[in-house]
Amino acid sequence: MKKSITTYVVAVFAILLVTIGVVQLLRLDYGHRLIPTEETQQKTFQTMSGKEGQMDGEPLQVYIHQDKGELSKSVLTNFKYALKYAKVPYTNISIKEIEQLEPSERTVLVLSGEHSRDWPYETIRQFVEDGGRLYIAGRFINQDWAELVGVKQFGDFKDGINGLTFKEEIFPGFVDLPDSSNLFAHSIADVELLPQADVKITASGEPILWTSPYGKGTVLFWNTTSLAEKNSRGLMLQTLSLLFPSFVSQQAAIKVTHLDDFPSPVPGNTNAAIEKTYNRTIKEFFKEIWWRDMKRIADEQDVTYTGFIIGSYKNTTEETTEDLSEKIRTPMLNYGRGLLKMGGEIGLHGFNHQPLVVAGETLDPNLGYIPWNNRDQMEEALKKVIGTHDYYFPNESIQSYVPPSNIINETGLTALNNVFKDKLIVASLYSGDPSMGSYIQEFGPDPVHQNLYNFPRISSGYNETANDTFVMADAIANFGMFTHFIHPDDVLDEDRSKGKGWAEMEKTMEEMFRDVKTMYPYLESLTQYEAYEKYVQYQQSDINVTYTDKTIEINGTNMLNPSVMLVRVAPGQHLKTGTFDFGTVRALAGETLYQVTLTKATVTLPIEEGTE
Repeated sequence: MKKSITTYVVAVFAILLVTIGVVQLLRLDYGHRLIPTEETQQKTFQTMSGKEGQMDGEPLQVYIHQDKGELSKSVLTNFKYALKYAKVPYTNISIKEIEQLEPSERTVLVLSGEHSRDWPYETIRQFVEDGGRLYIAGRFINQDWAELVGVKQFGDFKDGINGLTFKEEIFPGFVDLPDSSNLFAHSIADVELLPQADVKITASGEPILWTSPYGKGTVLFWNTTSLAEKNSRGLMLQTLSLLFPSFVSQQAAIKVTHLDDFPSPVPGNTNAAIEKTYNRTIKEFFKEIWWRDMKRIADEQDVTYTGFIIGSYKNTTEETTEDLSEKIRTPMLNYGRGLLKMGGEIGLHGFNHQPLVVAGETLDPNLGYIPWNNRDQMEEALKKVIGTHDYYFPNESIQSYVPPSNIINETGLTALNNVFKDKLIVASLYSGDPSMGSYIQEFGPDPVHQNLYNFPRISSGYNETANDTFVMADAIANFGMFTHFIHPDDVLDEDRSKGKGWAEMEKTMEEMFRDVKTMYPYLESLTQYEAYEKYVQYQQSDINVTYTDKTIEINGTNMLNPSVMLVRVAPGQHLKTGTFDFGTVRALAGETLYQVTLTKATVTLPIEEGTE
């Protein structure tokens, strides 16, 4: 009996030791290390090429003349980017070369600036009268031009005009902007228009955009200086399409959503609003409420998240990789694994939340950030947080980076380029004011650092205003690009949440994603790295489009399969909608704008008379 009791005690003790050992192994992440996440399978993008040979139609000809003024430079630089992103070819043209233009309903001359007296008026007037198209990208005052551009009488300049009101639908998603909106601040010419002028956009009751026939041709006049803003690029492109019998532009068809500061250390304290509404600590709220809602939205509204980790919120860098690994252990295992399981991606936001800037480089002093000592310190810290990421996800690699507060300078970019020998996508801001250190980007390879590729974010937040909606719609109207970011901890901050609770923020954000899914179902939901891969292929493709009175001919080389484009036809004509051997055609706006998705690289689209 004594031997039996002893054996029992030993067995219990052994079981206890094993249990303690297993608990310690799990606590020290050995279970995680033994069974790491499977390597994420990234999407790949197929291409197709068409047949070689002569195309029967004529191409569109877009000729741009930039004069010596600053307004002309800023507006037309914007316009050229819009055409580049939409893969619409254009040609720069001098004053002398304008005299050689052959008038055609498929040829447009684009002018902008306040030096209209330097332009060859009679040559341009004759060009339009004989059937050419004229696109005036910005207001001027010159009574000599009045009749040509649809004006009876020019008055003086008027400033302080805000907002936009659409008299007709130009592209789905464009919304009216109230007079209180600061997205577009117009300086206009006070004008009395001729009866034939067709006003399409107003602001504060003033005409901002109109078209006017002249002879066999047509003139489009933008009565504003606001086209210097990036958020007008889609609007400029779509209104350009109104001048032609038919018009094709390309869509990258990309949808990306960023979660900045996620995963990151989660505060262990409470928040009054969270505690009152949900009776939970901050950690409990994010785990049980916020993350549950975010996963549901992703599933129901076709959203793929890319999270950007922060190792620490301390201003110093003395913490080791082991320290960081312990600090963000729970977020990495709960949220990091969850992101990857959902098909998402984990990128880098920083060792801490200090922008990669040294003393002497531009940094807004009001933000309270501390400059780094030097580039070596930056690189050492970056390697530490990369080590933390690799500890938890040895089958993954960091492929994208978001600067804290969207601020970085030359020293920080060099540090990133040195640490990431393979390609790193840097995602900052598409538009904004760089004077306080914000990193404003265009899409494409970094012009200086060969290992970096710029992929800016276009919109942010929880879709509270008409401005937010307009910014998103404009980039989609330009080239089918939706890149959006939010901060999970906005809900904890009274200012950033604008006094709204999570229930309201969740509702408006979900409505935004639902609207994007409904209006633009062709946008492909991707991780940040997948979006980069697709966009590079999109830009490298070669797509030729020609036109006849009855057809649109498309022939491409190395184009995405499928490829998405927007096609506009003249009023009184239409494309047949449905599924065909070359792909699909879907009505997008009104009776003239269509989304065409091609699965063949050589296609002839018939243009039908009348309405479908």
